[in-house]
Amino acid sequence: MDELQCVRPNSQDVAAKVIDDEAILINVATGAYYSMDNVGAFIWKQIDAQCPLEAIVAAVVARYDVTPEQADTDVQRVARELFEENLVVACDLADAKQAEPCGDGDAKSDYVSPTLGIYRDMATLLALDPPSPVLIDGAWSSSDGEVAADEQSSA
Repeated sequence: MDELQCVRPNSQDVAAKVIDDEAILINVATGAYYSMDNVGAFIWKQIDAQCPLEAIVAAVVARYDVTPEQADTDVQRVARELFEENLVVACDLADAKQAEPCGDGDAKSDYVSPTLGIYRDMATLLALDPPSPVLIDGAWSSSDGEVAADEQSSA
């Protein structure tokens, strides 16, 4: 497979949320769930914003104490793992957005290569009783921390 340039969340099969610097993803089609923390959660936020991988690499380098080469290797690896698990799909580079600038003048955070934790132990249970559509279409569809409109009305 060629190197990926742009990916976006697979909104048909994936529910995802970033909470306290941890990305939690559920593939509702397979019942597997996944997690990435710190750098991985940051990368997921950029993917969720449909930024091209090149811009994500630049954002990682701006925010963390890492070389561009290492960041590129890690972002490509994570994107490929997410793609292979059907958590993301390739997107058109023309539709991609730019990553938000980050770390302007701030001290860079320590860098730890991101890893995708894969948990298949609940797959059977989630297949029998999948997450509520409200989770998929509502609060879990956005990783920016905003509460979905239907949740606000019930609060």
